[in-house]
Amino acid sequence: MLERVRPHFDDTDAMQQWIERQLQKVLEEYAAQYESQKEQETRAQVLLQKLDALKDDPEAFYKMAGILGKPKKDFSWDELREEAYFEKYGI
Repeated sequence: MLERVRPHFDDTDAMQQWIERQLQKVLEEYAAQYESQKEQETRAQVLLQKLDALKDDPEAFYKMAGILGKPKKDFSWDELREEAYFEKYGI
């Protein structure tokens, strides 16, 4: 493969520098992907720990809003409760 691309470079040093730049880019992309994946796993673990801490709390349903983020502006606990009643009991 090197023999095929060698004529496209001025000399061996130019080709080597190009190969090093390409390898650097690939390694940076790989490292960023790996770091992003680890960060997502860490956030997921923290979220699961917070939710697990609420399992025996009678107020857990209301406290979940603080854990899961801010609700939308048009969010209504009453509406959510009514939807849950309708889905579970049909009323």
